[in-house]
Amino acid sequence: MKIPFNTMTKKVVLFSMITSAVLTGGAGNAFAADASAYSNPQAYEAQQEAKYSKKVMAALEESLAITPSAISIEQMPKVDVMDRYLASFGTKVKGNEVRLAVKEIFGIDLDIVSKNDYGSKLAIYSEPVMVSLRASFNADPSSTEQDARIMGLTKNAVMDRYIKEYDYTLSGAENRNLINQIFGVNLNGISGLERAQLAISSKGQWIVKSDTDLFILESSLDDVDVSVYVTPYFEQLTGSSELPKSLVEKLTGMGFTYIEESQVLYYKDPNGQSVPDAFKGKVLGTILGVINNEYKN
Repeated sequence: MKIPFNTMTKKVVLFSMITSAVLTGGAGNAFAADASAYSNPQAYEAQQEAKYSKKVMAALEESLAITPSAISIEQMPKVDVMDRYLASFGTKVKGNEVRLAVKEIFGIDLDIVSKNDYGSKLAIYSEPVMVSLRASFNADPSSTEQDARIMGLTKNAVMDRYIKEYDYTLSGAENRNLINQIFGVNLNGISGLERAQLAISSKGQWIVKSDTDLFILESSLDDVDVSVYVTPYFEQLTGSSELPKSLVEKLTGMGFTYIEESQVLYYKDPNGQSVPDAFKGKVLGTILGVINNEYKN
């Protein structure tokens, strides 16, 4: 049965965290710092009022050559905002400037991900990245002699060397693709999830969240573990803290374990590797399908 959203007026400020023993450890300092900003309702409301900083807004207004309202800019897809903001840095954009844009627009701190070695757990980066990094060390692009050295670099260093190899001229789309390959952060996908009512916590940070999200998709710091559970908004909206049977059936069919006592759907990659993008996409599609079919007006 579809539930009318206009019956729910109370805003939820902070998502509750899972206390199940199946999730070992917390989300780390990066998440703790982020969560503290939402522990105060007034702080939450203040952040919600301004989607982007004054710096981003000024750059966008100049880029658009008009003086649009803040609302019109905030309705733009985040990838478009990122492209225009990057253009404000000039024709050549360095890695630290790209990471600043990601933090300003998406609220994701790639510096923390790199510093703490969060993110995709890979034996080796994709071939295009490896070829460019080998060349950056003046090695034969087809040789693997520098691969151990490359994999020992921080993610920021890999990103910076790759961008330098292309003389700092990567487009916004190319930078987003690079970030996905190195950090395992799919900015294109995140941009498309706004207003989807699905919160995502990954690598110790909120990737997407709003006060009307129904479910939380949480991955571990290395993306090996994935959990799905309901939000307080879902509980207040439906009067139940239980995961929908349809979602339980679909995700257990994909290899998730249903932990009934804590109402968590849990998955861990059997090989201890980061969950592949294809699997993540299938999980996202399944959750969004349940939201659209059962909870949208």
